[in-house]
Amino acid sequence: MASRQGEPALRRGHKYSGHKYKWVDRELARMDPETDWERMISLYVGHRVPEFALAMMIYPGTMRMMQPAAGSATLAHTSKLETRPHRRFQDGNDFLMAWMVDGLSSAAGRRAAARLNRIHLGIARRTPYLPGNFDDIDDFVYPLVLLATFGDRLQTSLGLPGMSEPMKTAWHRWAQGLFRLLERESGPLAGEAFPEDWNAMTEFALKFDSRPYEQTESGHRVATAMMNFFAERWFPAPLRAFGRDLTRYLAGERVCRLHRIGWISPRRERVVRLFLKTAFRVQRVLPDYRTPLPERLQRTRRTHTQLRRLEPYRAPGVNTQPPTEQQRRR
Repeated sequence: MASRQGEPALRRGHKYSGHKYKWVDRELARMDPETDWERMISLYVGHRVPEFALAMMIYPGTMRMMQPAAGSATLAHTSKLETRPHRRFQDGNDFLMAWMVDGLSSAAGRRAAARLNRIHLGIARRTPYLPGNFDDIDDFVYPLVLLATFGDRLQTSLGLPGMSEPMKTAWHRWAQGLFRLLERESGPLAGEAFPEDWNAMTEFALKFDSRPYEQTESGHRVATAMMNFFAERWFPAPLRAFGRDLTRYLAGERVCRLHRIGWISPRRERVVRLFLKTAFRVQRVLPDYRTPLPERLQRTRRTHTQLRRLEPYRAPGVNTQPPTEQQRRR
């Protein structure tokens, strides 16, 4: 899987040196995505991605992943996204850093995959009344496709340039590699089919999103909790309404209406698009990070004791009353 057997994709705490300003693209241009894809993903995520981008990907992405009723029912059952979102965000970051920065072939990457498999199978055993939540292959393919295509999909939707072809190849190899490490209730996924290339991944996502899904109370509750936490975690009180709008935009109108969290007006949508375009353009001129993302995440990481003080979580200033009939119809 890795371009060099036994070599970590990017060692924790390592800082690249000898390059100035925008240096990641120069390093990536020297690599072959067919053989060096693991190092390419590690370098890109470790030195180009800010923590805020992870949040933009994880929370709206989870709203998309739980379009099937079984997915939202499982997330509602565990209640972690509703009552312990700070812990859930840190746990999610740990998985992503192990798979993206340490690399799938690293010991950390394989341990993270094994841990996720144990979590899924443990929940499946404890919830026989929620059959099939961890056995539908598409429910494993879709999250990996979302993770791989998120950046390109968002940038092109804003009219900005997307990923280069080598990075598309690297992201496809990464998603395919992680898929083969995962297990469903009925067994490993290593021998199952995964979209054969980047175009097949995007086509799969379009088909998955276009399926008819039913509204559920669990989907509404979990989506509302995620949207409120995203806004509270990343925006000061006067801007939290904008934070919720940003979450809605990233999740997409169809998903927001499915989960009954409302959609944004054309004017507010233009404001969100302007914010995102500006953020991407600023990133294009700012220097690439020299400190790896895992090390940057440690600076804001909360201890177990601090997390306990925040649980159960309640979003400040959010109306927790049941939705009105008009809101339910939105």
